[in-house]
Amino acid sequence: MAHQKKRRKATNPAIDRRVVELVKSTGISRALATQVALGRVELNDVLTRMSHKAEIESLMRRHELSRALASQVALGQADLESLLFKRRMAEHLALHSERSILVQAQLSAEPLSLALHGQRGVDGVVTKLDRYEFLFEPRGGEAETVHKLQVKFAVAADSRKKVRKSLSFDNELRKVPREPVWKPQDRYTCSNRRLFQLCDRQVAVEVLTLEGDVLRGKVAWVGRFEFGLEVKGGIEVVVFRHALAKLSEA
Repeated sequence: MAHQKKRRKATNPAIDRRVVELVKSTGISRALATQVALGRVELNDVLTRMSHKAEIESLMRRHELSRALASQVALGQADLESLLFKRRMAEHLALHSERSILVQAQLSAEPLSLALHGQRGVDGVVTKLDRYEFLFEPRGGEAETVHKLQVKFAVAADSRKKVRKSLSFDNELRKVPREPVWKPQDRYTCSNRRLFQLCDRQVAVEVLTLEGDVLRGKVAWVGRFEFGLEVKGGIEVVVFRHALAKLSEA
């Protein structure tokens, strides 16, 4: 029995021309061009989907986003800058959250200069460190136990004189020595987000301590209890967050 040849479907020359034209002018596949030419889908819908797909792929590649997040950004359901900021902050805090100049000083045995409540300034080394207190041996003096809340800011001892030149004071707050604020809920509120935003933007800030010390510089890093402040001359002063009375853009 002779095999019958399959009949070829009749084609419409006008449709074929339209398909070729669409493929050439838009770059869409022949299958999609055929659907458009037959009126089964709208060309704008096809191009919109293609644009979104290309944007999603680009966002994933350039910013290392998941497909889900990239899709939300492409569709206008999420803000790219906000997502990237949150990621930068999370990475920064993961790196610096537990950073402490007291820990570093104990490990290195390098001398520190401490600004303490009572308007005291002492130079020495950290020899023992506990959760709330540390043993500090001043130059030419006897070792003393210092509560961490007594520390306002610290700097490497060999940079103390340079920092002192850039230090100014609020005269009203400077008149009377003040005790630390012992209850966390009563302290000046300065969130990680705000501190990191200042660090991320690298804007000049002014730091005011409870006893009226004024430091100006840029936030270099943000930790859970401390933050680095780069002052004039590129020197890093470590400010203890519990000692803040105010933090503002300079």
